[in-house]
Amino acid sequence: MKKLSSFSLALAAVACALATIFLALGINVPFLLASGYLFGSIFLMLPLAKDLRLGALLAYVATCLLALPFGGLAQFYKLFPFIVFFGLHPLVNSLQEKFHWNRWVALAVKDVWFIGAMCASWALFCAMAGIGPDALPFDWLYDWAYLLIAVGGGILFVAYDWLMRRCQRLVNYTVSRLGRGGKKGGPKDRPSPPPPADRSDDVFAELSPASGGSDGREDEKNGGEPQGEKAKK
Repeated sequence: MKKLSSFSLALAAVACALATIFLALGINVPFLLASGYLFGSIFLMLPLAKDLRLGALLAYVATCLLALPFGGLAQFYKLFPFIVFFGLHPLVNSLQEKFHWNRWVALAVKDVWFIGAMCASWALFCAMAGIGPDALPFDWLYDWAYLLIAVGGGILFVAYDWLMRRCQRLVNYTVSRLGRGGKKGGPKDRPSPPPPADRSDDVFAELSPASGGSDGREDEKNGGEPQGEKAKK
């Protein structure tokens, strides 16, 4: 089993926290409901960028549970679509990539899943909110609601699935950059070597023993007499 690093654990925790915040905003602010589903799903992609599918599943479960006291229990029909579809969709896409499922077969199965989830969400919404034919602008909308969801939802899901797969690629790129930036010991973090010592201003360099000994040895190598012998003569 792959060992989870501290960065991976922090990534799952951040994904859960951000998904909960946006989902709670969507539940309590009517015009942010779709945005809550969208951004909640995107933030749950963070663990998947490091192939942490178990971490993504735990983040999804924790997000659903944490959303309950923030309006999810009182307005459960708003949380229900995220539970049955939007929160799990990124994980299913990740499994599709891992096991190399057929693209078109997977798209058809996910499309049916989306339509079923939306039909169940509409039925729950009507039951909890007391929606009837009189609550809609036209009576025929209530009678044809499931057919409209099936047709419109089937077309809409193709674009939604394409968008979420592109978002996963963007999240993968961003997380990989963050992961490389957090590693220590890289080429950018190594200290530069110290500059060579500057002996141009050393006035005693020619009088040092090393230089004298070096000159004597050079004379011997060239066949001449050492400096000591020259002095005696």
